[in-house]
Amino acid sequence: MIVEMSRVEIIGLKKHLERLIPFLHTSGYLQIDDIREMPDVIAQPFTPTMKMKEDREEVDLLIANINGLIESFSAYHKETDDTGGQIDDITFYGIKDSVAGITAKVQYFNMRKKTLQDELISHSKYNEILKVISPFMPESTKKSGNATIRALVHSSQTREMALLANQLKLLTHGKFEMITVKVGEETDAVIGIFPLDLISQVEGFMKNEKIVKLVLPEEYTYLSTDEALQHIEKKVELDHKELDNIDESMHRFAIKWLPVLKTWQLICKDKVDEIEAFLKIGETEFTFVIFGWIPKEDVRFLKKALRKEFSRDISLSEIDIPKELQSRIPVKTRNPAVVEPYEHFVKMRATPSYSDIDPSMLVAVFMPIFFGMMAGDVGYGIVMFIIALLMGKKANKGLIADIMKFLRLGAIWTMVFGVLFGEYFGNLGEKLGIKPLWLNRSEPESIFPLLTMAIAVGVGHIMFGLLIGAWNAFVHKSRSHLLERVGMFVGILGLLFLAGSLSSYLPGGFTTLGWIVFAIGLIAVVVSIGTTGIFLGPIEFVGLIGSILSYLRIAALGLASVYLAKVANDLGGMVSSAIAGVLMAVIIHALNIVMGILSPTIQSLRLQYVEFFRRFYEGGHSPFTPFKKRIHTKTRIVKIS
Repeated sequence: MIVEMSRVEIIGLKKHLERLIPFLHTSGYLQIDDIREMPDVIAQPFTPTMKMKEDREEVDLLIANINGLIESFSAYHKETDDTGGQIDDITFYGIKDSVAGITAKVQYFNMRKKTLQDELISHSKYNEILKVISPFMPESTKKSGNATIRALVHSSQTREMALLANQLKLLTHGKFEMITVKVGEETDAVIGIFPLDLISQVEGFMKNEKIVKLVLPEEYTYLSTDEALQHIEKKVELDHKELDNIDESMHRFAIKWLPVLKTWQLICKDKVDEIEAFLKIGETEFTFVIFGWIPKEDVRFLKKALRKEFSRDISLSEIDIPKELQSRIPVKTRNPAVVEPYEHFVKMRATPSYSDIDPSMLVAVFMPIFFGMMAGDVGYGIVMFIIALLMGKKANKGLIADIMKFLRLGAIWTMVFGVLFGEYFGNLGEKLGIKPLWLNRSEPESIFPLLTMAIAVGVGHIMFGLLIGAWNAFVHKSRSHLLERVGMFVGILGLLFLAGSLSSYLPGGFTTLGWIVFAIGLIAVVVSIGTTGIFLGPIEFVGLIGSILSYLRIAALGLASVYLAKVANDLGGMVSSAIAGVLMAVIIHALNIVMGILSPTIQSLRLQYVEFFRRFYEGGHSPFTPFKKRIHTKTRIVKIS
C-alpha cells in the first residue's frame, strides 16, 4: 500500500537552526527537499559558516580513519553488522581522541609486523645458505683465534677465486684456507679461514679485488658459521612467535573495537548528514525556511513535537503540491509483514509511482501459487519448508531472508498442489495407493489438461493486469493507454469466444461474436497507437498471445520435475542392492529439489515482472528517504590498553 504524502513548509528564526536540525534528525519524520533544486521556490540557499566547513573536513577525515581501522580489524575478526552497545556520553572530540589512540596502537603493531617480516625474509636467505655451507666447514673455523670471511660468486668465477686464494695465502704467509660449496644452480659460496689478526689485510685485499662479501647481519658478523646458523634459527623462531603474538593482539583488539568503531562510523555519518541538511535550507537575514515531504498521518505528530520543543518560534504548515512536483513525490509503502518480502521484490524492478497501485500484495498472492503449481509435490514441499526454516534462522534480513520467507509460503502451495496431483516424492504416493484429487501429471493423458490449465492461468493473470492498467489510465486521464488496455482485454475476450466455439465448449453462434469482439479490441489498440497503429496494432496482439503462451512454462517445469522424480524412484528400484538403490534415488531427488527451488522461483518471478507488470506497472519514482539518524545508541569512551 502506498502511503499518502504531504508537502510541508517549516519557517522559523535562524537562532533555532542549530537545535532544529538535530531535532528533525532524531525525530526522523521529514524528507528535506534541497531548495537549490526546487523549481517552484525562489529563496537564498543557506550559507555555511567557516566553522561548519571546518567541522565537515574534520568529520570526513575522522570517517576515513575509522574506515581504515575497520578494514584493518576485519582481517582479524569476522565482520558483522553489530554495533557497540550501551555507550554513554559520547562527543565528537571523544571519538576523535579514541580513534587517534587506537590508530597509534595499530600503527605500532603494523610497523613492528613489517620489521619482523622483513627480518624473516632476509634471515631465511641467510639460513638457507648457511645450512648448505655448515657441513663442509673445517675444524679450523671453530678456533677462537680464527676469522671467517664469506662470499657468493657465479660458478664461472671459481677458477679466478682459486687464483685469488693463492694470492691470499702469500699475503698471509700460508695461513689462509679456502673452501668452495655449491649453493645454487649457478652460485657458489666461497669461505676463507685465516687468523683473526690478519682480518684488515684480507678485507682490504678483497675490497681491492672487488669481491662482494656475503655480509651477515651485524650481530653475526664475527661468529663462526655454525654459531651464526644457530643464532639465526633462534631469531627466526622468536620472530615467528612475536608475529603470532601481534596477530593475537590484533584479534583481541578487533573483537573489542570493531563493533564500537562501527557505531562511531554511523555517528560521524549522521553528523555529515546534519551538516548537509543545512545546505538544503533557504534563509533570510533572520529567518529560515525548510521544504520537505512527510507521511500525512505523521504531520500532526511533528507539529506537536515542534510546538513542545520550540513553542511558537517555529511553525509547520501543509502546502499545495504544484503540477511540476507531482512526478517528484517520494513514495513510501506499508504492507503486512507477510507481504514485505514481495515489496522488496517489486522494488528490485522499480519503486512504484505515487499515483499507481502498489503491486506487492498481488505478487504475494500469485508468486507462491505459481511456484506451487510448478513444484507440486508433497514430499518436496516438506523438504523445501524445512530448508526455508533452517536457512531463515541464519539469514534474518536481506535478499536471502526475503527468498526464504517466499520459499516457506511456496512450499505450502507445493504441498497443496502435491495433494491435487497425488505426488509424494514423485510416484511413491501412487505405489502406496494414494490417489490424486485432480490429475496424475505422470500420465500421458494429463498433458493436455495441464497445458490448458497453464494457458487459462496466463489468460486470467494477464487480463487482470489489463484491468488494473485500464483503471490506472482512467485515473491518470490517459486516453491512449486506456484504449490500449481495454482493446487488449476485449481482444482476448474475443479470442476466448472463438476458442470456446471452435472447441464446442460454447455454441456455434459465439464464433461470429468472437470475431466481432476481437475486431473491436484490435481497432481500439490500433487507434491508441496512432498513425502507425495499422502496422503495430496486430504486432502488439501477436506479442500479447506470446505472453499468454509464456505461461506454458508452468506446465513444462512441472512435467520435468515429476518425470525426474519418477526416474529416481524407478532407477532406485532397479538396483540389486537396496542401500545403493536408496542412495541413488536420494541423490536424484536432492538434485530435483534444488532445481525445484531455483527454476520455479526464477520463472514465477519472471512471470510477474515480464508478463504481468507490463500491463499496468511503470514505477520509477524516488523512494521516501526521511532525514533520520542511522543510530540512536549512546556510547562511552573505553580506555585503550
